[in-house]
Amino acid sequence: MSVEDGLPTVAEYRALRAAVGWPSPDEEVCRAALDGSVHGVVARGGSGLAGMARLVGDGAMYLLIVDVVVHPDHQGAGLGRRMVERLVRVAGTRRVQLVAAGEVVPFYERLGFTCESSHLMAYRTLG
Repeated sequence: MSVEDGLPTVAEYRALRAAVGWPSPDEEVCRAALDGSVHGVVARGGSGLAGMARLVGDGAMYLLIVDVVVHPDHQGAGLGRRMVERLVRVAGTRRVQLVAAGEVVPFYERLGFTCESSHLMAYRTLG
């Protein structure tokens, strides 16, 4: 299984999100999300797309790792680790952050991430 720079197609992105039970907006929204990436990595094998991860942000000071997802058929093989490590290398000396669900915090801690005291806040519009 190779990990390489790049982004999935919109169809691959939506299918991978669905495979792990994540919601997937319509194609137009997904295309805009992918187009807004600073950098992406994909894991591919003989059966096609096995995983992906992206960096979003301003490309200079603020970078956020998002969409770290590995198809259930390929989980546990180190693909998530390899993809995150690749994005961290691409970021270089810039600060890299991510938001992690509680159950995956230990995974990211093993990769050198630490929980910070800041509070994630979100504003959602109605409709």
